[in-house]
Amino acid sequence: MLFGLLILSACRLLAPSPTPDPTAPASGPSTSRPSPTPSDTTAPTATATVTRSPSTLTPSGPAPDYDEALRRSFRDDDEQLPNATRYDLDLTLDIEEAAVSGHERLLYTNAETVPLEALYLRLFPNSPSYGGAMTVTNLTLNGQPVVAVEELEGSALRVDLEPALAPEEQVELSLDFSLALPTDQHPAGSREPGGGYRQLGYYDETVALANAYPIVPVYDDGWNVELAPSHGDAVFSDVAFFDVTITGPAEMVLAASGTCTSSLEDGETDTWACVAAPMRDFNAVLRDDYRVESEDVDDVTVKSVFYAEHEEGGERALDYATDAVRLFNARIGAYPFSELDVVETPTLAGGIEYPGLVVINTSYYEGGSQRMEWVVVHEVLHQWWYSMVGNDQVDEPWLDEALTQYCTLLYYEDKYGEDVASRLLESVFREPYRQLEETGNDKPAGLPVSAYNSGEYGTIVYQKGPLYFHELREEVGEEVFWEILEQYFEQNRYRIATPEDWLAAVEGVAGEAYLDLYETWIGNQ
Repeated sequence: MLFGLLILSACRLLAPSPTPDPTAPASGPSTSRPSPTPSDTTAPTATATVTRSPSTLTPSGPAPDYDEALRRSFRDDDEQLPNATRYDLDLTLDIEEAAVSGHERLLYTNAETVPLEALYLRLFPNSPSYGGAMTVTNLTLNGQPVVAVEELEGSALRVDLEPALAPEEQVELSLDFSLALPTDQHPAGSREPGGGYRQLGYYDETVALANAYPIVPVYDDGWNVELAPSHGDAVFSDVAFFDVTITGPAEMVLAASGTCTSSLEDGETDTWACVAAPMRDFNAVLRDDYRVESEDVDDVTVKSVFYAEHEEGGERALDYATDAVRLFNARIGAYPFSELDVVETPTLAGGIEYPGLVVINTSYYEGGSQRMEWVVVHEVLHQWWYSMVGNDQVDEPWLDEALTQYCTLLYYEDKYGEDVASRLLESVFREPYRQLEETGNDKPAGLPVSAYNSGEYGTIVYQKGPLYFHELREEVGEEVFWEILEQYFEQNRYRIATPEDWLAAVEGVAGEAYLDLYETWIGNQ
């Protein structure tokens, strides 16, 4: 969907090489999905009368040990986030049925300054661009059965609270769920072709479990609950702590957010215990012929996970990822997690980012495409701009996508020199934006995803947006620009950053004289 060089959905892009390639690949389809089967958790209206414990709820059983998921120098980070949601997930994969059965228990604390009259869960597999079908049953709140209200074509459940949940008060939500995965043949529950960008599903013998569990969205001025366009990111969530058990066929190899250990239950099944924290989401990918190569960088184990026949591509992916981690650890701020997985999948996108894990389109592993480097580096950079420093990807997508795009260019400049970076600046960013201006279709880069059609979104957010960061760098100078990035990162690590937070970092380092530049490129001029 990016004209000439890039294709994307959310951060799903096919990227340029040091020698720009004018070939324009086609985008993947988006599909519609029938409403999920009604369950005993859905009804036209319902209010939960909640009896709360007078004291803070505590997890049942031994507390998860998140230390293995964090580098040694960051193992006290969990203590800085006492109000982060705790997820306890138990997932069982049925390959023959292309289905997942799950149990979820979460502890949610009202970290806002106002009482909350409802609690929301997002069921992203039920979104049109995912192609799955998720049903929730046996929903309880603090041990009491409750009934939820289905919204947004089944992709959201609202649990009304009576009385309202006061600030600093905590509740426990427990539920069972079933998930029918879209497959090569059809989306789950539908005869129509498609299934989004294969971010979720069972395709080409690969299981992808992106957003395969009910997740609490962000609350700021209200609950951020909307049906996102298929050409942008759908998930907007706070950092949380994940304790996950996955049971599946013993022959499969698993890659996941965080760190995982395996214990064979019998000759046919395996169970993986995973911890991930503090992360905004959890994803897992499984396949029976995955191979794994790894390299340690600054106390981070970077893993390349690839098909057995694609060893050369897997090694290239590992080289690009380790180079990116090494550079941006030094220039922006330290990656705090002990592991980062770069995983080959049959996604229809070029690449998709998740906390602690990125997926890369299998076509890059087959033919030695130089484009692979851009897409791997871009997705790895999202560990800084999206995972560690969050933002509203639905309403303010420029804040992570445009910044990630420009920082990818900085990687090329550091590795290949100014001449290569200058050519990429012209071919990847300036020329496509110039063409957009000539057609009279220019728009501000700071609009919500829904304000753009799929073509506009790519060109304006991914190609015009980076030009703002380049112009800022030209005006403030090289070292000051890197200092702005460092300050923005440190001030917003594990938080949800806003455009105002970015501007505060610019003003704090370079002064307010550069705010007009923001209005020119990003604001609603």
